[in-house]
Amino acid sequence: MNGAAEPKIIVALLPEPETVMPCLDCALAAADGFDAAISAIHVGFNPRFAFVPPEEIAIQQLRELREGTIAARLARTKAVFDAWIAGRAGAPVTWKHDEGDVGALVAAETADADLVVMGNPVRLDGRDAFHATLFWSKRLLLVAPPDPRTDPTAGPPPARTVGRHIVVGWKPGEPVKRAARKALPWLARADKVTVVSVEKPGAASYQTSARAFFAELGVAVDCVELRREAGSVGLQLLASSDRLGGDSLLIGAFKHGALWEAILGGVTRDVLAAARIPVFMMC
Repeated sequence: MNGAAEPKIIVALLPEPETVMPCLDCALAAADGFDAAISAIHVGFNPRFAFVPPEEIAIQQLRELREGTIAARLARTKAVFDAWIAGRAGAPVTWKHDEGDVGALVAAETADADLVVMGNPVRLDGRDAFHATLFWSKRLLLVAPPDPRTDPTAGPPPARTVGRHIVVGWKPGEPVKRAARKALPWLARADKVTVVSVEKPGAASYQTSARAFFAELGVAVDCVELRREAGSVGLQLLASSDRLGGDSLLIGAFKHGALWEAILGGVTRDVLAAARIPVFMMC
């Protein structure tokens, strides 16, 4: 079944200046080897074009005191984009700005996307765009890790790769299967795919279902079983990815819902908080 169409449209959502460079780095790396265009889209909230309750308007007015006006936030984001594109002549990346209700913008701008790329959000527009992508657009999301260039003591970051060695965090269920099906173009072209499962003591192995599923997709995989340790399963997956030399991780997202995970924790939240490699995910 290894006949998934190659991606043609990659949308890089740029709702905030802090995540522009890592997002674009990951989008460009994900497009490598494919005839895909990258649409870099700044989405920002503007109450003039959104139907929102008065309390939301008040929140946005307070926000302007901390983050600046809509125009100022756009200018900062565009400046970072311009600095990034200046060093990459010929990159298949176009710029677009849109403002209004962020959720509605994301739904419209990602409707035809084969992949949506975002940085892990740090501001309100970023969080709204991330939530809308994951829960409303139903598109495969690639989350870019934090930018090491924000550390003044760090040297130039190595060239980003995505999908040469994909580590799959496997627990049987529809979220990870949906993510894998949507990521099939990257899985099929990967040099290596390693399926890692964190097994519960005394429970049946997850590996049987993993082998059957990836055989159905036509993707050759290596399988690694980990014994469940005290602490976070998400951190175990990340540590294993690092040991194995994975350049990206694929997981199913928010199995219990965003609010549940925000209150009680969970694999998705822990992975997003600590990942230093790009993460493919879908709920």
